[in-house]
This record gives sequence, structure tokens and C-alpha cells, in this order.
Amino acid sequence: MNKGIYPALSGGIAYEKMITVISNNVANINTSGYKADRPVFKVDMPSAALDGNNPPPTPFSKGGQGGIIGGLDDKFYTEIDSLFTDFSAGVIKQTGNPLDLAIEGDGFFVIDSPDGPRYTRSGNFTLDASNMLTTVDGDMVSGDNGPIILEQGRITIDSEGRVSVNGSEVNRIRIVDFDRPYNLEKDQGNMFAGLGERTAEGYKILQGAIELSNVNSVKEMASMITVLRGYESYQKVMTTLDETSAKANEVGRV
Repeated sequence: MNKGIYPALSGGIAYEKMITVISNNVANINTSGYKADRPVFKVDMPSAALDGNNPPPTPFSKGGQGGIIGGLDDKFYTEIDSLFTDFSAGVIKQTGNPLDLAIEGDGFFVIDSPDGPRYTRSGNFTLDASNMLTTVDGDMVSGDNGPIILEQGRITIDSEGRVSVNGSEVNRIRIVDFDRPYNLEKDQGNMFAGLGERTAEGYKILQGAIELSNVNSVKEMASMITVLRGYESYQKVMTTLDETSAKANEVGRV
């Protein structure tokens, strides 16, 4: 078997995983507070290849030995090493719902989930049967003084997160932040888990608004087309190499 099929196979697998990542981003375009995932590539190569005359390939290089596009040298293998989350802010949409909240600036809402504290930028909240402020999944939104109970009346939430009913302050939305770069793990779409929370600074709470997903549909679809074409190219490369090896074996038998 032609050894060139192995790096081609590794590139094809990397592209297949990219398709999964992009598809998940596209599926969450309408998920408020969702943050897009991005792949981190790794190219495995022997140390002898890392000299000044033979620089390492780049993930999207189209020429040269070992590039992901057309990398047929059997010394180089490409894979997705990990994923990182793009924490850039999404567009803020006005809804007019007094229980919808958005954070302008850095910070996260704190959610008391059954698995421990979770952090999110999604502020489409609601009230449960006990008039407690919760997520749409029923998890409690944390306040500085515990659960946020909102009796009937005019609900106002100011820019610092102070919650009032009919003009009387009842609690304050708890907003925390983390040191950059964020070392948070995704948990159930727009929720994150992590350690090292601290009180957020310089943020502004907007009532009657939510932060949308930061996924750019046009860019994601363009990336999907590029990746699909690359994946098809790898398939053709592997097919060609396999056919070449088969013909070489036939010649050898003759």
C-alpha cells in the first residue's frame, strides 16, 4: 500500500471533524448566548523535518510537503488537537420582555444547576410556580442574596443588576467573570463550567434584551463549503493512491 494514503487519511479525518464542529455552530445560530467553537490543528512530524530548510506546514497551506491540503508526504500527519471557544459578544436584541436580560461587557450570569454552578451569557429567564427567577430549563438564577423571588408587580432591573418590584429592591443579579483567557468548559450548549470566578467589573445589565449567538451564518456556511470540498479532495487522493497501488501490484505479477 502506498504510504501516502496515511497522511491523506489523517487530513480527511480532520476535515470530517471540522464538519461536525461547523454543523454544531450552525445548529445553535438561534441559541441565545451561544459561543462558537473553533478547531485547533496539530501536525505531527519528526524532529528532523523541523530545520530551516524544511519549515513545518500550516493547517491551511495548499502547497509544500505535509500541508493539510495535498499533504502526501508520509512524514506528516494532521489532526484536530482540541477545540477552543470564541467568547466574543453576540448581537444584543431588544425583546421588551422584563425578564430578558443581556450583559454589555464582560461577565456571566450564575446559574445554580443540579451539577453545581454554571455560567452563561444567555439571559432569557422566566418565573417558576414559586415566582423564582429561573432559566427556561428550570435552574435557579443566582442573586447576591440567594434565590430571586419576584412577586406580582412592576419588575425593574437597573444597569448594575439591582432587582426591584414596585420600586422596592428585593435582590441583585449575581454577575461574575474569570481571568483571561477563559478556561471554561462547555456544558449543555450555552452553559459553561469552571473555577476561579470573581466579581465582574465594568459591565452593564440591559433589561428587555438578550444576547444572541455569536455564530456568523454566512461565514459558517462558507467554511462548510470549503471543508466539504477539501474532504472530497482527500477522498479522491486516497482513491487514486489505492488504484495506483493496485496497478503496481498487477505489473509486479506480470
